[in-house]
This record gives sequence, structure tokens and C-alpha cells, in this order.
Amino acid sequence: MKNEVKLSYVQQQITDSLLRLMEQFPFEEITVTQIVQNAGVGRASFYRNYKSRKDVIYHYMMLLIKTWGKEFEAIGDPDWAGSLLRHYYKYKDFYLLLYRCGLSHYILLIIKEVVGVENESQNVPAYMKAWFAGALFGWIEEWIRRGMHETPEEMQALLETKNFGHNL
Repeated sequence: MKNEVKLSYVQQQITDSLLRLMEQFPFEEITVTQIVQNAGVGRASFYRNYKSRKDVIYHYMMLLIKTWGKEFEAIGDPDWAGSLLRHYYKYKDFYLLLYRCGLSHYILLIIKEVVGVENESQNVPAYMKAWFAGALFGWIEEWIRRGMHETPEEMQALLETKNFGHNL
């Protein structure tokens, strides 16, 4: 697939290893040694690709959101909210794991980066982007906190009932 964004073999092994360990241990207790042993790669390979354990998570989340972005653009569907909710639902196990490990704030970091909050120099657009990013994060995080039992379509319908006078 042309639009596919991929991890290298080593990055995939490290990411998979960390995610498996996160299912078993608190994130803060997981060591780089455990990650590389579980991944079957050398410690130097870890540091060639990442700065820290959190860096692994951040890069994986960026990969997921970039993949969603490319797929969204390729389809040309104007329903960005539904598409994004379907993305989170598709990777439900990952996002639930992030929440259980106390790392759901990374979702906000990614949203802010994608929205471009940090790059905005004008006050009003910066505040509007920050508000939008925070609102979107709050909606998604609450869905995750509640276990993501609703489908993306149900979540979108709920969102549209509280659209503050605007259609999504």
C-alpha cells in the first residue's frame, strides 16, 4: 500500500515488546533491558531508534495518526470526526492500554501537534486550536475511560447532539 507508514523491523520488535510488557507491568517499572531482551534486539538498537520508553510510545502514536491521516486524505471523506473516532476504535486495545498505564495524556500531545497549536503565533488562532484540541481530547479520553463500549457511530451521534450550533 502506497500510503502505508511503517516501522522498521527493529522498531516494530521494540514497540511490540514494550506493549506486551505494559500489559503485565506498570509502565514506570519497565526497563529498557526488559524491552530489548523481550524484543530480541540489542540495547544499542534501542538507543539508535529511541531516547526513552516514552519515546517509543510517542513514535508509535505518531505512526498511527499519520497512517490515519493518509488514509483519510486518500478516501476524501469530509467526515473527519467519524473517521477519527473509527481510528481510535480500530486501535481500541492500544488506547485502553495507554489509559491503564497512565499515559493517555500522550493523546493530547499528538492532537495538539496535528492541530498545530504550538506552531501558531497569533493569539486567537492559537487559543482556538488549543480549545479544539482540548475538547477533542476530553471527548476521546472520557470514551476511553469508560471502556470504549460505544461504537464510533454512537459516539459521533452523541457528539452531534451537543454540536454547539455547528454541524461536524
